Amino acid sequence: MNTPCTNKLPLLEDLGIRSAGKLENEGLLRSGFTLLELLIVIAIIGITLGYVGPRIRFSVFSSSIDEGTREIMAMLKYARSSAITRHEEYLVHFDLSSSVVGVYPNPTSSGEVPKMEKKARLPRGVIIKAIKTPYAPEKEEGKIDLMVNKDGLVEQGIIYLEGPGSKVYTLVIKPYSGDLKIYDHYVEFSHGYDVNE
Repeated sequence: MNTPCTNKLPLLEDLGIRSAGKLENEGLLRSGFTLLELLIVIAIIGITLGYVGPRIRFSVFSSSIDEGTREIMAMLKYARSSAITRHEEYLVHFDLSSSVVGVYPNPTSSGEVPKMEKKARLPRGVIIKAIKTPYAPEKEEGKIDLMVNKDGLVEQGIIYLEGPGSKVYTLVIKPYSGDLKIYDHYVEFSHGYDVNE
């Protein structure tokens, strides 16, 4: 038997809805967020980005200059330990034009060509801006060698590194330990500076 088709839509009461906005046994029907909730979330995201954003930018720029600092520190440590172990003078060689740092034993005769034992190029974008010692004027180009004597005493010096974003590090060599005192900004030292402070 065919029953006639009625195009009658179900009533809201048939679906369990008593009045507009309420379901039976379900509480209030919500279809989004309130303006206050959205403003609070946007404020939290803004504060987080304001705090984290500059730190991310700084860490991206400083990571390569930090790596360059570690390379120089490793070369100084290598030269110092080699000088003490082999009981001979070593030189830490800085080529400012190509940002290369190397270590070789001090030649014993005037005609001897030194053989570089260890060499490293600073990371891309990091340059040796200048090097100065109490015994020589500030050098901004060319090559310079710092002496490490047989007892491991490192020639006093200051190295200025420049990285991406014109970030400058000042590296002060401590003669007795061969360690570096690192400043994450440019620091001017006059002659007779005390690096052991």
